[in-house]
Amino acid sequence: MKNISSKTISRVLLCVRTLESLMREGKITISSGGLARITGLTDVQIRKDISNFGKVGIPRVGYNIRDLKTVLEEFILRKNVIRVILFGAGNLGKAILKYAGFGKQKLKIVAAFDRDKKKSEKVINGVKVYPFEKALFLIKKSTADIGVIAVPQEASQEVADLIVAAGIKSIVNFAPVSLKVPKEVHVRNIDLTIEFLSAYCDASV
Repeated sequence: MKNISSKTISRVLLCVRTLESLMREGKITISSGGLARITGLTDVQIRKDISNFGKVGIPRVGYNIRDLKTVLEEFILRKNVIRVILFGAGNLGKAILKYAGFGKQKLKIVAAFDRDKKKSEKVINGVKVYPFEKALFLIKKSTADIGVIAVPQEASQEVADLIVAAGIKSIVNFAPVSLKVPKEVHVRNIDLTIEFLSAYCDASV
């Protein structure tokens, strides 16, 4: 299978969540057009994305919802568990730690780190918050797959450097700053201000 872009993965995850909802409603099949209407994607984009996974649908019938969900999940969840480490146990970090949806997608936050000694050594939703100084040793020991940065802007590059030094190749960055990382490290930037303004602009068109 060819390399799949991060945008495609995001669309596939949206489709998986939609298919789960349709299964709960008792639906059996759906067309690419029907899936497009629910997700807000285009019919062409749906068919193009699904074509990455071989022949799945039935002509003039559409996709078996359960079968399609299985195929998409097998791609997304090639590993049994995707291990995540989190930097920052402030308001945003706590919200991430308490989010219940990770378990459904086999994402597991294995450790969190914070410089504030009042926050370290606490356990939030089953995840222990460690002092920042222990990060490099514990990250290597955890064999984490993704590093999440939820720290203030001025500390984000230092955290990114530490994540890279630990050998992690995927970073989700909530800090409003462009990180400098080696080309083999993938960074997904999530600026909430930009997301909110984009949503407003989309609705205003």
